Amino acid sequence: MRIADGAGEWSGGRILALAAGGVVFCVLVTLNSGGYSYGASDQAFYIPVVLDEIDPQLFPHDGDLIAAQDRFLFFDDWFAPLVRATGISLPVAFLLGQVLTLLVLYGALIGLGVAVYESWWSLGGFLAIMTLRHRIPDTGANSVEGYFHPRMLAFAVGLWATALYLAGRTRLALAIVIVAMLIHPTIGLWFAIMVGGAAVFSGGMTPKTLLVWTAPAILAGLLTLGGPLREQLMVMDAAWLKVLVDYKDYLVVSGWPLSAWLSNLAMAAVVFALHWYRRSLGLSDRREGALIGGCALLLGVFLVSAVFSYGSVALAVQLQVNRVFWLFDYVGLLLLAWFLFVAPWRTRLAGAGGGVTPRHALVVLAAVLALSRGGYRGLIEHPERPLMQVGLGDSDWSHLMAWAATQPVGTHFLADPVHAARYGTSVRAASGRDVFLELVKDSALAIYSPAIARRVAERVEAIGHFNELTVDRARQLAGQYEIDYLITEQQLDLPVANQAGPIIVYDLGS
Repeated sequence: MRIADGAGEWSGGRILALAAGGVVFCVLVTLNSGGYSYGASDQAFYIPVVLDEIDPQLFPHDGDLIAAQDRFLFFDDWFAPLVRATGISLPVAFLLGQVLTLLVLYGALIGLGVAVYESWWSLGGFLAIMTLRHRIPDTGANSVEGYFHPRMLAFAVGLWATALYLAGRTRLALAIVIVAMLIHPTIGLWFAIMVGGAAVFSGGMTPKTLLVWTAPAILAGLLTLGGPLREQLMVMDAAWLKVLVDYKDYLVVSGWPLSAWLSNLAMAAVVFALHWYRRSLGLSDRREGALIGGCALLLGVFLVSAVFSYGSVALAVQLQVNRVFWLFDYVGLLLLAWFLFVAPWRTRLAGAGGGVTPRHALVVLAAVLALSRGGYRGLIEHPERPLMQVGLGDSDWSHLMAWAATQPVGTHFLADPVHAARYGTSVRAASGRDVFLELVKDSALAIYSPAIARRVAERVEAIGHFNELTVDRARQLAGQYEIDYLITEQQLDLPVANQAGPIIVYDLGS
């Protein structure tokens, strides 16, 4: 009997235990992610885009750069008004967003486990496995994140829709998928294909009904492609592709190494093989089989898109269809946990002796692994990092960024192109001011526009080797690009505007 068959008998004690488990899950995910950080990684884009929505005049130099991706997103259109209406600070808003994401993810994983597993032990082992943060090969995505990311929230909401589908709530599941699309369009799209395909395959919805449900989204997509996004159907030229290949090669499928193909296709093969095994035992119901059919549909979409990606069609690259393997990763781990904790081979190993079974031992092993790895990553690997950094923290860089935030709107900074990776946050995210180049994020934004790709390539060449920047070259860049300040650890014969530790801000405007 599956857990779902006895769901109506849940006691208050079990519900309390699940609530406590939610706290443990959030803590373990945070530990295994190396702690929670504000302003980290992709927040180099998402913080400025929210700031730009609150004050559209904030980035006069970088507005076009930010808009290159923002025109595809709805996130800032609803998140920024919430921040403005509540009056809370952006660091607190992003922390609340992370807590919400983890709780939604936890609930979705429970829903999936309840639909598939036969015992709470197995569900506990699955949850422990899912706290182990890992990278999805050549997709630029991780299974979970140690910071708030709309992509992760959309993914968690999509998993909720998947769990609702398995529970027989098809129409509600499709409605939830629409919510995921409003949070992050492409992540929501992959769940729409998987869950929508499953709904048709299982007979829970006819193709005609599904078409009626999705007609507004399809019409909006066609109108958008025929209008403002028409340029996305162009073929990328060599200069545009070079920026992506040089800095974000995982975005271009034609640049994938053989190992990427093997690892991702092997992930899909594991999903299909485990489902076949469950089906051969008579354990897979109609809805589960249809969901695997939805996964096969996703794989087909990826393979078709790969043809266009090889042809350098901009839209095929921009959609980042390779992230469908993120969904394969979760479905695969759901079935793999069943194989480890529930499958018949495990029962036969237990024999007739009773006592502690291999299931219990493996679940305990998974929990110990999650605890030990989390303890190492969160507390030992980087002891200088706080476990929870809600704001910018207390560092030389954060002190300078606090000063930079007090400078007039339009102040333009020049810093090490990899300053976000070096110091933890980007100038845009930390101060709300323009920066000449933040290579890690700017090169990712280049996927959406040939003009942005040219901008990145031009500025990389203009800077050259940043640590070899001379006074004359700095002044030349300042005059050419209207740069006000240079942030560096070099000792230069320039007026000092501010300094924190080894990091110096030189005034180029004077």
